[in-house]
Amino acid sequence: MKNIKKIILFMIAVMFFSLIFIPSISNAVTIEVDSEDDLISAINTANETDIIQLSTNIEITRPIEITDKTIIINGNGHTISRNTNNWTPNQSNATLITAGIDSTVTLMNLNLTNSQKYGAQAYNGGYLIVDNVTISNCGFGGILVNAGTLEVRNLSLNRNGQNSNNGIEIAKSSTISESDNQPTVIMNGTLSSTEQENVIYIAINDALAEFNIENTPNTVNKILSDGNKVVITDQNNNVVYESNSSSNVDIDGETFIENILITIHLMDKSTSFTVPQGTTLTKAQVQERINLQGLGLTGYTIDGFFTDPNYTTEYNFATPFVTNTTLYAKLSTITTQVKDVTPKTGIEDYLGIPVLVIALSVFGIIALKRKEF
Repeated sequence: MKNIKKIILFMIAVMFFSLIFIPSISNAVTIEVDSEDDLISAINTANETDIIQLSTNIEITRPIEITDKTIIINGNGHTISRNTNNWTPNQSNATLITAGIDSTVTLMNLNLTNSQKYGAQAYNGGYLIVDNVTISNCGFGGILVNAGTLEVRNLSLNRNGQNSNNGIEIAKSSTISESDNQPTVIMNGTLSSTEQENVIYIAINDALAEFNIENTPNTVNKILSDGNKVVITDQNNNVVYESNSSSNVDIDGETFIENILITIHLMDKSTSFTVPQGTTLTKAQVQERINLQGLGLTGYTIDGFFTDPNYTTEYNFATPFVTNTTLYAKLSTITTQVKDVTPKTGIEDYLGIPVLVIALSVFGIIALKRKEF
């Protein structure tokens, strides 16, 4: 009876899954577009799981603003750009693509170029994801994070801006100053730029008072606060880009900790590596960073690390590394034990048998002689 009940419950669960989830999966489609009208029509009619895919480069004559929708646009390596001859922006926006209120917009495998203002925008709570996106030659900047959220999975920035470069601008315009939404930038992959200036730009003279920064566990580049500015670091915690400073803005997120240099001397060789200031390492973790073979020290082993070249004071690895540090590794040669390869005859194993036989014989002779008497 119990088995029948389990079978019935299992069948009900399977039917529930089929009715709820399978239709949404099977109904997902790829919508091919090759013109501005097709693109806008697809945005208006697409379901959340649909993928709008460009089959050619598309010039648009007006900004595309997406609200209250979840949209995926796959450029398939193509470009969306402004038609300079017929461009008619509205009063508040001249950006190519905007993720507006209550929207989640994913742009992937796409080039954005030649915008009057920005290539893309995350506006007032809108969520914008860029994945394998390149932005270039836009009048004001690459991406405007205007009280929305930008998630960077793979973004390449070329020069954007008129008088100076402006990559990702963090802002909150006066028209939405009363909104509870704050700009947020999430690093979830890689960010590169052909320019060094203002790859991240903190807006001034608008309603921006605070913004948030986040990093996913596996991101290659990180965005970190550093006083009144933010920095972008590589996977080794080296700063690759830094923003301008703004003393009037609070930055909520992970703080940048500067790298320090650890130098290891090994006889007449040396090697070095960096760690974030305040890092604690074990002896084994330091040894893992040293390639003895690569240093030409094959046949040696490390006995310990010392603070002086005479190996009198051993380093205390319970102490965090807070400044540039030099350590001296004491080495010794690896002694190879010679294995005894002499063939074993097994004689010693049988030596007790003759002794036992002799002893028994002696006892036997003595017993016989006693019997004779």
